[in-house]
Amino acid sequence: MKAALITMMFTMLCINVPVFSQVEHNYEVGPQSANCDTLDITSYPLGEAKSIIELATFRYQQQFKISRTYGVMSARFYSCDGKSGYLVIKVDKKDIIYLEVPEAKWKGLISSADINGFYDTEIKGIYNAIKDNGD
Repeated sequence: MKAALITMMFTMLCINVPVFSQVEHNYEVGPQSANCDTLDITSYPLGEAKSIIELATFRYQQQFKISRTYGVMSARFYSCDGKSGYLVIKVDKKDIIYLEVPEAKWKGLISSADINGFYDTEIKGIYNAIKDNGD
């Protein structure tokens, strides 16, 4: 009786093992259910470009807000591939969209003790940007 019970439990365990195992794949996964890889916002003014980004579906999005009256006030990062993307940042109450910003720069920005300093030295003037025509 005891042997039959042990055999039955062992059989059930063996049957369920494949359900819990994971197969490792060595290929990149493209944007799933996303339309962000086909965006071309460079010919649009800032307001329209920002709307196009906000309405698109991205694989990765993250944002932060800071209560202040100057400097970096908020930022949003949108990425299709998790490697680079759009950085929509509000600086001195003005929106700017930076193109093809590496995810590492985004992570550096959000983890920096001096967000304004990081922005000034690592992002501003380095990446192509869409600004308001008045800037």
